[in-house]
Amino acid sequence: MTFRVLGPHERGRFAPDAWGHLLALNGAGILNAVELEQVIERAMAQVEGRIALDDLRALMESVGLGDTGTLPEPGTLH
Repeated sequence: MTFRVLGPHERGRFAPDAWGHLLALNGAGILNAVELEQVIERAMAQVEGRIALDDLRALMESVGLGDTGTLPEPGTLH
């Protein structure tokens, strides 16, 4: 299993809950490594400023990658 680390140009763009949600989706197998990279690239290109969890969810739904609701709410992952 690989672990994605934000690059310097990405670090300030993702809100912590949005980044944690992406990692949780990847860890649960909902997003594979290629899909994770595609979502990151799209978010960086399409969202201006800080990328919040709501922005990320809307982006994912627009490309058919909505999360399945099987993950705990943000903040409950340990």
